[in-house]
Amino acid sequence: MRPALLVTFAALCVSVAAPVTFAAEPIPALTTLTPKAIQTALNSESGWTPHATKDGVTVTRKDVPGLPVPAFKGSKDCALDADTLFGLIADIGNQAGLTDLLAEAKVLWSDTTGRVHFYQVLASPVPFVSDRYWFLKAQNYWDVGGVDGHHKQTWDMLDPNLYPEAYASVQRRYSDAVITPLNYGSWEVVPLGPGKVRVIYRIVSHPGGSLSDSLAETVTGQTLPDNILNFERVTRAKMGG
Repeated sequence: MRPALLVTFAALCVSVAAPVTFAAEPIPALTTLTPKAIQTALNSESGWTPHATKDGVTVTRKDVPGLPVPAFKGSKDCALDADTLFGLIADIGNQAGLTDLLAEAKVLWSDTTGRVHFYQVLASPVPFVSDRYWFLKAQNYWDVGGVDGHHKQTWDMLDPNLYPEAYASVQRRYSDAVITPLNYGSWEVVPLGPGKVRVIYRIVSHPGGSLSDSLAETVTGQTLPDNILNFERVTRAKMGG
């Protein structure tokens, strides 16, 4: 998916088994666009077209020149506290408990400016379907533009070879897992008034392996709402609701 909780690719992520290698494994380059260009495209309000709705989540999509799959955006207006919600989004290292599909989430490095390097492992619930994992770098922004309760997190891909021990550990413990070759996105919490927010989730991603571009697109579009709904559920529980 899927900073934050990125369980965008679930049961349909099929791959072909390959010999196990530890670290220094090249990641296929699916785009020549810079992370900044990708985030700019995700942030732009133009080009989005209706895709689907689920449990109050509106999903839109758009094609971005230079990317092999479309970007998706989900949004929902919720009666939630902005700080509580974003606190859960920003707490990347403790997100494995938010869903049974997220097998592991580990922070590798962080600083006081909101930058975080991390990896997550998505466990497949289906036999003969490979797990997925990703190494990402996130940036958390609180009170964007001085607006109380307007928070945002962006994430870009991180070269796993910067953390060779962690990379080798993931490869060893999840020997059949496939690293995602494309994963960029953002969470945004926009205050709408006392006790009400708009949650926005943007992502462009590809699970890699033998999954085709068209099937990757289908999986992302269908499963994206669950990410928002999971955070809504956990935030509501934390608020005592």
